[in-house]
Amino acid sequence: MPWTSSGSLTSDRIPARQATTAPAKQQAKGKSQAGPPKSKAVSALETRLHNVEYASGREKDPKGGCFCLAREHGLSTYVPLCYGCGLVLCNLNLPHYACPHCGESFLDNARRSALVAQVLEELRRQVAKEEEERNRAIEEARKAEGAFPMLPGASGTQGARRPAGKGTATGPQSSHKVLSLNSTTKKVTISSYTNTPISSRPPSPAPEEPRRFPPPPREISYVKQPPDPEHPWKNMQFPDLQYIPPPKDLNTHSRQQWERDGGD
Repeated sequence: MPWTSSGSLTSDRIPARQATTAPAKQQAKGKSQAGPPKSKAVSALETRLHNVEYASGREKDPKGGCFCLAREHGLSTYVPLCYGCGLVLCNLNLPHYACPHCGESFLDNARRSALVAQVLEELRRQVAKEEEERNRAIEEARKAEGAFPMLPGASGTQGARRPAGKGTATGPQSSHKVLSLNSTTKKVTISSYTNTPISSRPPSPAPEEPRRFPPPPREISYVKQPPDPEHPWKNMQFPDLQYIPPPKDLNTHSRQQWERDGGD
């Protein structure tokens, strides 16, 4: 039987499966566009922004807040003073929690919009600051390494290495190619290598939780018993106190003794 385009076997009628390379390319493209990892400061600001946007504001801090009145920690830049009771709030009292004393919410419509705008501005400044520092480090690495010719297709920042000795990795992970020529066979060989950065120091330990001051006692401390009529000046709160006179000046005492002795 002569061969035809439709085929004579049953398996010839099964359409061939085409390779789907578009998703892989899109995935690789997405990976190439991924930026550097977020810093702790940026992650903290993003979490704070989410809490300010979506929290109800009626819940109190499960850690109890802080009652140092900004004497131990810095004054809060979001809500420095409670709108209800006037409590001075330090920066440990986060704005999406209610007042630790009276339970006043700081997230009504007008206040929430102002806080969201404030956190957004802080986040924008932090991202711009880190981007500027990153570009400065890359530029300094280029100047320290020198202007070497780059292979075609290689990125300008792949060969840049960060200076060691600053508590960071020796350089970002990058790949490069080496072109070699065999003098015997006159053939060109291209080899690919990948640089894996090695940290110059172990990871720093987690920061310690700052000390929080508890609220003042609900009962006022005072002497509940009546004063002693015979000793109205007596300290009834601390009855065992004793007066200790200050020590005498030895020079003055010696001079008085010398004058009494006739100055001899």
